[in-house]
Amino acid sequence: MSPSVASTVVSNGFVTNDLNRDAETDIAINPVNPANLIAAWGDSGAKSCGVGYSMDGGQTWQVSWIHGLNAAEGNPDFAFAGDPSVGFLNDGTAVVACDAWGPGLAPSALYTSRSTDGGQTWEPAVELARGKKVGHLHDHPMLTIDRYGDRVLLAYTVFLGTKNSYARSYALVSADGGLTYQGPYEIAADYRADAPWRFDVSLAGAPDGTIYATAGIWNDISIYSEQAVVVSQLRPGEARFTRSVKVRDLVPAPETLPNELWRTSMQASIGVEADGTVDLMTGDYATGNLDIYLAKSTDHGESFPSQTNLTNDEADQVMPWMSVAPNGRIDVVYYDYTRSTATLDAVYGQIPPGGSTMTRQVVDASIPQGSFMGDYLGIDSTDAQVALSWTAGRRPYDDWLEIKAASLLP
Repeated sequence: MSPSVASTVVSNGFVTNDLNRDAETDIAINPVNPANLIAAWGDSGAKSCGVGYSMDGGQTWQVSWIHGLNAAEGNPDFAFAGDPSVGFLNDGTAVVACDAWGPGLAPSALYTSRSTDGGQTWEPAVELARGKKVGHLHDHPMLTIDRYGDRVLLAYTVFLGTKNSYARSYALVSADGGLTYQGPYEIAADYRADAPWRFDVSLAGAPDGTIYATAGIWNDISIYSEQAVVVSQLRPGEARFTRSVKVRDLVPAPETLPNELWRTSMQASIGVEADGTVDLMTGDYATGNLDIYLAKSTDHGESFPSQTNLTNDEADQVMPWMSVAPNGRIDVVYYDYTRSTATLDAVYGQIPPGGSTMTRQVVDASIPQGSFMGDYLGIDSTDAQVALSWTAGRRPYDDWLEIKAASLLP
């Protein structure tokens, strides 16, 4: 077990309280007003992407959803929406990404919306991409703000062919505050042309303008057969992400852990420090438990010789996600699952600038688990603040799932 860190908890509690199935959450800190937080999640009650804002550092929340993304709200092509991701630009403008799907997942489309008042109101959602059938399915958008270039970076995957026989991932980039986007730019375009799936992607901007992407590589189209994780680059003026480097081979986790119904996830996340160091975090089942690995590149993504198992214990660390603060501190959120007791904790992890060891702090102990806990958790950080969001059930093994959030002083 990692040593503990004692950060000051400013707030910790429920964002939602509706007894719907709320899951797959993200969170962001307003750089203009750090007391202003925005959380987003998949809201089964609204059949849309739920959004909530706090103006008091997470002590209280007001919740709503992105409107106009389903038939009940005047968009007849779509039955429901979800997979949200959210971030704040440097001027305090918030941008949220959300996928919408029709009955049977067809058609599908990727939308974004903006808020200029801290999440109190949202502009009408704008459609950025659409798939007309199951053989052209849009899924799993991941939105990141490039803190060095103040750009909106939006990654997503398109499943193509009969029965989703292959998947390719792309990025859209906005340099005007989320009003217009350039792209799409194919991610890992030069890696393994025969790989059926390039999926589970995330992005990060670098001080020199390069955008780094991480992608999972699949041997076949079974969702729990991820083979490797790679990093590729989009340099200024380029049209595709290339220079792909395999960071590590992966042993995929099983779909469910012993005694549980919710599914696992070990998607990699990526960040870039002010000196250009590229950090990649991923889950890996190589030890027979899900552990968190941190890989570092100091040569602009050409190689990742530094790779550390941050946890390496008897527990399973599920859905890790990281945020790199401006000072180089790496902040982490994940679920910690103990098989002997079948208990699940939400945990904050902290890696000091330049470090390779992680201290940890439980923010929610022995949380009730639902049948679907989502595929990812939310985290954002500044030098002085960390915000986390996660899913917690109201009672075991049902769909009464709520979003919780915490704000900490690291």
